[in-house]
This record gives sequence, structure tokens and C-alpha cells, in this order.
Amino acid sequence: MSLKQLERTLKLDLKAALGCTEPIAIALGACKAKRLTSGKTTKILLRLSTNLLKNAMEVGIPGTGGQRGITLAAALGSLSPAENPSLTLLEGMTDEWLKEAKKLNDSGIVHVELVSEMRGLYMDVIVTDDKNNKGRCVISGSHENIILLEKNGAVVFSSHSTGDNGTGELLQEREKLSKVPFKEIWNDIGSLSDEMRKIMLDGIEMNLKVANAGLHKQGFLNIGNIYNQMMAEGWIGNDIINKAKALTSAAVDARMSGCDLQVMSAAGSGNQGLAISLPLYVLAKENKIDDRKLTEALAISYGVTSILKHHSGTLSAMCGCIVCAGIGLAAGITYILGGTLEQATDAINNMVGSITGVICDGAKVGCAMKLVCAVDSAFQSSLMALKGLRLPITNGVLGDCVETSLGNIGRIAAPGMVQTDDQILAIMLGKPNHQS
Repeated sequence: MSLKQLERTLKLDLKAALGCTEPIAIALGACKAKRLTSGKTTKILLRLSTNLLKNAMEVGIPGTGGQRGITLAAALGSLSPAENPSLTLLEGMTDEWLKEAKKLNDSGIVHVELVSEMRGLYMDVIVTDDKNNKGRCVISGSHENIILLEKNGAVVFSSHSTGDNGTGELLQEREKLSKVPFKEIWNDIGSLSDEMRKIMLDGIEMNLKVANAGLHKQGFLNIGNIYNQMMAEGWIGNDIINKAKALTSAAVDARMSGCDLQVMSAAGSGNQGLAISLPLYVLAKENKIDDRKLTEALAISYGVTSILKHHSGTLSAMCGCIVCAGIGLAAGITYILGGTLEQATDAINNMVGSITGVICDGAKVGCAMKLVCAVDSAFQSSLMALKGLRLPITNGVLGDCVETSLGNIGRIAAPGMVQTDDQILAIMLGKPNHQS
């Protein structure tokens, strides 16, 4: 049963996404609301939570040549021709589509309001047309969890859920997974289905293409090539950890710069998918580890990350890449190197004792630097655990088992860091060149 629950969760939590999932989710909301109207759009109102506003502000939108902006994302989404809109609804962007969206955006009809009382991932999008029709879409809890659709005030669809406690299927499955003893997941992972293994291997192939784009200078920072240059010049070792950091940071750099390629996202984040898949790929390749072992390590990593997202919420003041994906990665590294359940527990606690509390200050090219920290910390925590290093459970926020430690992280993220989020957004909005 534990493995079936893991697979049910991961089939929902591993998704192809084009572009950063926050502005794309806003585009999706605008698309759904627009389709409940019939005339020419005269107003798009975006009512966004602190976390969503923060994460969508500064990231490149795919197909736009690196242009940014929440209002542009909404305009693009409202014009999307996608037959079944999802997190890939901006795929196939044309010059005409972009031109029309920019015209719509420049006309000043797209408005953003902060809904400070809502936490986590929340948006309320209202589109008005020239016939005075109104379409409304509310998304909450996860990026595609539509909880309300209204046409001219009449409810078209409602799931009767609010905030990060929404009853979307993904959120329900994450909660169920959080109640599965980690020991059962670890012990049963060898029976992972062929279908699940293929999903994860396809994800690696997808994510490698984005990394390759970053290494071919499609990222603003060119960080992957800088890492490779530092290895070639002898400043840092030409080893597995640094190779993993170079490949992963290159991918994140390209994605945050608006690269027009899909990635396999994990727990609602493309960067988290990159943070888990690419380091484990490098580790397996360098150590000649077969695909079966690799996919089992991936499943463990993704599973831990999904559990952490249940505890912390899809978006929070805590960096999901370092804290959630990084902790998941540490567990996967331990597994792929032949570690025991006890050593994986130690690796997780080594991470909890070192990186807990790293803030999320929005999606942006600088996330590539945070992914460097995530990969480095995960390898160090795992390798030290394999060498016998174990932090005393009396230290700080550590728990006496995996389940307790992961739950403690959630308590720190929400409600513990709610006011931190407010301050981060205030700083970001106070910059003279910020874009909305």
C-alpha cells in the first residue's frame, strides 16, 4: 500500500511545465477566466497572495525572449489557443500572439492586487469584456487546483475549498503520503512500477535538454559554464559534486531566463525537479549505476519532497529548492550509494540541522545560485551520514525520525515564517525597477 500511495502522489506531482510555474499558473487562471466571457477583454484583475506575487515577479516568460512581468503573463494566458490549458499553455508562442499580448498589457487593463490575508498559492482572476460579461477563476493550494469558476456571478464549478487546505486531488494525495511511514517507502521501493520508472527517466531526458541550453549560453548568468571553467582552471575539483552543480545550475539559469523548453517539475516546481533529477543522473552516470537503482533513488527523493510540500504548503517563505528538494535529494543520494534506512534518516537530519530557514525571495535567475547550495549541501549531508556523522536529535528542530523532522520543517515555514514573507515582498516591491 505504501508504494501504491507513493506512485499515486508522484503521478500527480511530476508534471511537464513550460516556464516558471508561478507566472504560468497566473496565465492559466487568466485563460480559464477569459474563456467564460465572449467579447473583447476590457479588464483583467489579478488578486494574488503574497507568495504567488513574490514568486512570479522577476522570472523570464518562455517564448518572449526573456521578458518578465505578472501582467504580461496574464495577457498571454488570456490569448492562449491551447485546447486543454495546463502548465504548458504557452507552448508554441508566435510573434503575433506575443504582439497582441503586449498590446493588451500596454493598454493598462491588467491590474494586480495583493491579497495579504491569503497564504501559500492563491489567485482570484476576474476578466471583464466589452459586453459586461465577467469570468472568474480561483486557483488555490497547487498550481492547477481550480477551486472556483464563475460566469457572470453564477457558479460553473466549485470544489468548496480554500487556501492551502484545498481538497484538490494532488493536495489530498500529498497528505496521504505524509502519513505513510518512511520505513515502508524505503523498504518497498524496489517494487516500483515500470510505468513510474519510465516517467522519471523521461523527466531526466527532458531536464537534460534544458541543462544543455544553459550550457549553450541560453541563461542570463552563464553559471554552468563558469563552474566548468573553474574546474578546468583547477580552482575547484573536477569531481561528481561539482559536475552536478554545474549541470543543475545551468538548467535553472536557462529556465529562469525564459528558455522555451519544458522541464519535469516536482511538487509544483520545475527548479525542484531539476534539483533532484540532474544531480542523481550525474551520480549514477559517474558511478555506472543502472537505471533501476537510479529511478528508485529518484522516487525516494521526489516522495520526500512531496511530503515536505504537504507540511510547508506549495509556496512559503522557505526556499523549496534548498529545503524541500535538497532534503529529498540527500535521501536519494544515500539510497543510490547503498546506504541504509538509518543512514538516510541521518542524512535528512544533517540537512534539517544545516539548511532549515533559507528564505525564498521569489523565482529569478539567482535561483541558480541557490541550487548550487542545495546540491552541495545534499551531497555533504549524505556522504557524512554514510561516514557515520549523526547530529544529536536534541539539536534544534531535529526530530527523532524522518516523519517528525519533516513535520517540524512545515511548522517553521507556516506559520513560523509568515511575517518573513511579508518583509521579503515589501523589499522586492520597493525596488525602483520591479515589474508586475
